Amino acid sequence: MRGRGSLSVVALTACTFLGFGNCAAAEPLDPKFKVSLGYHFSSGTYGTSQTTDIAYIPLVARTEIGPWSIQGTIPYLRINGPAGFIQGPSGPIQTTGGQSDGLGDILLRGSYTIAPEAYWIPFVELVGIIKFPTASRGAGLGTGKFDFGIESDLFWSAGKFTPFAMIGYRFLGSPPGTDLDNVVVASLGGLYQLIDKVHVGVFLDYREAPSAAVGERLEVVPFGSWQIDTHWSADLYASAGLATGSPDAGTGLQLAYTW
Repeated sequence: MRGRGSLSVVALTACTFLGFGNCAAAEPLDPKFKVSLGYHFSSGTYGTSQTTDIAYIPLVARTEIGPWSIQGTIPYLRINGPAGFIQGPSGPIQTTGGQSDGLGDILLRGSYTIAPEAYWIPFVELVGIIKFPTASRGAGLGTGKFDFGIESDLFWSAGKFTPFAMIGYRFLGSPPGTDLDNVVVASLGGLYQLIDKVHVGVFLDYREAPSAAVGERLEVVPFGSWQIDTHWSADLYASAGLATGSPDAGTGLQLAYTW
């Protein structure tokens, strides 16, 4: 951090890659817009004897005005695996077995960022999330219920290094015949400026188990981010599962345009 009202490129990259919403809390109230398209593939047994493959392709649009931001995600989802409950990219999914694809659950995320008064105090982002049940439960792409979430994100900038953390809570809707518990979610990691416009980092991502039939999800995610020019950026990441509710491995790419 280079003083109140200004973030280093490192912190901005951390906010952009991790979806922290508005990273320029003390900047003028000029609106900023960003559109990105991603691809994420994961594969794992989720504690069973059979493998489930998931392809997740999100189209994301975000608007930032001063400390406020609002973000919408419209995803395409393809799942191939056995019937049951798994922890999907945006929450629990009640799969039906075999291969199915279609519109996933639409996500809406709003946030407010609090800028620190001193360099050693972290930026704090307060977030509200709504998951709309647009994914077909009959096709095995979702639960067919609304989910709601609240979270707090914290991030600092210390030269070329930016540590960050998140803690949140999800209120999960339960489909007929199943009781899903509300869950805690959290992440912890750091970002480092490797060279000009290129940053690398790693974080742990955790989701509490929503029921006895679904294991908790814990993944380690190394990633890299490249600010191609003023408008274009690209992010690449991988993941490795560390708990039974996680996919064994995953990889993803995101291309974004900001203006």
